Amino acid sequence: MKILQVTPFFKPSWESGGVARAAYEISQRLRRAGHDVTVYTTNRSTYPTGLPTNRPLNVDGMKVYYFENLRKYFPGTALPIVPYYLPFVAHRDLQNYDIIHIHEHRTLLAAMVSHYAREYGVPYVLQPHGSLPKNKTLGKAKVKNIFDFVFGSAILDAASRLIVMNSMEKEQNVMMGIHEDKIAVIPNGISRERCATTKSKGEFRKFCGIENGSSLVLYLGRIDRIKGIDFLIEAFHRLVQEQTDAILVIVGPEWGYKRELEERVRALGIQDRVRFVGYIDDVGFAYQDADLLVYPGKYEIFGLVPFEAIISGTPVIVTEDNGSGDLIREGDCGLTVRYGDCADLTKKMAFCLENPGEGRKMVQRGQEFVRKNLTWDRIVEKLEQEYRKCL
Repeated sequence: MKILQVTPFFKPSWESGGVARAAYEISQRLRRAGHDVTVYTTNRSTYPTGLPTNRPLNVDGMKVYYFENLRKYFPGTALPIVPYYLPFVAHRDLQNYDIIHIHEHRTLLAAMVSHYAREYGVPYVLQPHGSLPKNKTLGKAKVKNIFDFVFGSAILDAASRLIVMNSMEKEQNVMMGIHEDKIAVIPNGISRERCATTKSKGEFRKFCGIENGSSLVLYLGRIDRIKGIDFLIEAFHRLVQEQTDAILVIVGPEWGYKRELEERVRALGIQDRVRFVGYIDDVGFAYQDADLLVYPGKYEIFGLVPFEAIISGTPVIVTEDNGSGDLIREGDCGLTVRYGDCADLTKKMAFCLENPGEGRKMVQRGQEFVRKNLTWDRIVEKLEQEYRKCL
C-alpha cells in the first residue's frame, strides 16, 4: 500500500510527547513491512532542528515533509500552526495514496489533509490520541468548540475508521456521538530500542549528584500541569519524613510549569531532595538507575513511560485515570492510585522502596505482558487490518 501518515510532530521532536513517537514507530514498521510510506508533519519543535522545510527528505527510508509554520514570518504573534505550503503538495499528490492515517485531528494540518482526501475520495483513519474530549480537565474547551464548528466535525464524520487506545477512549468517543462500529481499539506499542542505552548503570545517579545508597524516585515526562507532578511532590514530601534518603528526580521538557513546581518544592523545604534535570533523549539512561517510577497524571489516554520503565527493569506506580492504568492492572505489573490521594501514593511508594523483591516480580510480569501484547510489530499488524477495511 501507498500510505500517508499525517502528524503534527515527528522525529526528532521527541520532547513533544507520545504522538511523535507513535507516528514514527508506526511509519517505520510499515516501511519495513514493504509499504511505501510518506509523512506530512511540521517543523514545530522546542529545540532547533535545522531541518529543511517544504520539500521531501529521506528520513530512515521514508519520505518526510516538514512543513514550515507561517508563524515564522510573524514573530511575536499568537498565530496557530499554519503549514502554509501543505495545500500545494496535497493538491498535487494526495490522490496517489491508497490510505491516510491522521494523528490528532484538531490541527490545520489535519484539516487540510482531510479536505483533499474528501475531494479525491481517498479513505483515511483518524487517531485522536486522547484529544477528542472537551472536559475542563483537558482545558481549551472553547477553542475546541470553535475548531470543531469550522473543521473538526467534518474531519470526524469523513473518517473511515477511528483508532483509540483503550476502552476509556472508546467510551469517550461513543459519548460524543461516534458509532461504536466505526471504532477500533489498538493501544500504542512499546519499543525496546527506545529504552536501550550505552551508559553504564550508576551514571545517571552521578549525573544527578545522588549517592548510591539513596532511593531514586523518577518522574519522566513533560513539565506540564496536566501531568500531576504537583500531586507527586506533595506525596513525596510525606515520604521523606520517614525515608530521609529518598531523592525525587523530575526529567522532562519545560511546558510552562517548572517555576511553580520549584516554588512549591521550596515552600515544602525539600529542595535538597528534589532534582529537576531537564529533557533527556536517552531515557534508558534514567530508567536503569531508578528504584521506582511514578506516573501521576490527572488525565492520560495512554502513557508509554510506565511500560518503558518496566522494560528497563523499574517498578511503576500510575494513577487510575491514566490510560495505561487499565493495562497495568490487566498485566498485574504495577500499582495504581487515585489522583490526589497523597496518603495512598506515599504508602505505595514506601512499599515499593522497602520491598524491592515485590517490585521485581511486578516487572517480570510486565515484561511478559509487553512481549505478548504491546510490541510495535503486533500493533502495526492490527493497523494494517484496519487500513484494508477502508479500501
